[in-house]
Amino acid sequence: MDQHFALTCILPTMILVFGLIIVPIYLVFQESFFLDTPGHYRFVGIKHYIRMFQNNDFWRYLYHTVQYSGFSSLLSLLFGLILALALNQKIKFPNFFRVWVLLPWAIPPVVAAFIFKWFFNDVYGAGNDLLMKLGIIQSPVTWLASETFAMPILIGVDAWIRIPFVTIVLLAGLQAIPKDLYDAAKIDGAGPFNLFRNITLPYLKGPLLVAMVVVTAFSFRFVDIMMALTGGGPGDETMLFAVDIYKSAFLRLRFGYSAAQGVVMLVMIVVIILAYTYLLKSEVEE
Repeated sequence: MDQHFALTCILPTMILVFGLIIVPIYLVFQESFFLDTPGHYRFVGIKHYIRMFQNNDFWRYLYHTVQYSGFSSLLSLLFGLILALALNQKIKFPNFFRVWVLLPWAIPPVVAAFIFKWFFNDVYGAGNDLLMKLGIIQSPVTWLASETFAMPILIGVDAWIRIPFVTIVLLAGLQAIPKDLYDAAKIDGAGPFNLFRNITLPYLKGPLLVAMVVVTAFSFRFVDIMMALTGGGPGDETMLFAVDIYKSAFLRLRFGYSAAQGVVMLVMIVVIILAYTYLLKSEVEE
């Protein structure tokens, strides 16, 4: 009786998930086997996939995406861990500092991108003005038009937005660690480094992997920041795979090819999530 009641409760959610997720995925997968451009619609099999893997732009944009997502996730985890450790200490006005840490998360990504676009503007940006007053640079730098600086700035902005989420997840993990373990280790003479390595880090492996899954999956398919901050430039040095999917569909009107790109991205994200889930399961079982 309880099982039937449970199934009855989750049935509306299952129907909603099926209608909003499974059906669209099936339709995109089906569309990827058809040539669908204005005035043309016919079955082409796997030609879109062959053309994609033979396209040098696909591999270049995929490399940019892996670079962007990987470094952004690592920075988010590093600074999120540092902030979580700091907020877990006994400090005055802890809620005040937690609100400020959460502020980047509350700002829409497009707004954050425009804030940093203004900051790094080579004509009236505060970044150049500050560095020139400090004597670090002698003339304005075209940050966002530079192949050297554009991608690091893009990665930094993405990480800045995601750090609060990582901080909250890791802070919850830190507060779940029994205080008795620290007290016992201190009595045995353990220092801060040993406490972190032998107690904090092992207990945080689960939350770290959860944060990594979410941050990596979202940054891998994110388009807002790049579109608003660099537009893929200079040239196509910051062009991401997700943005190329958008352009294939809505600018080039190659809907079948765009669907094939979307299927490839979906498979990549699923593989990433499954890999992290496997690691998380292994850590939990240990």
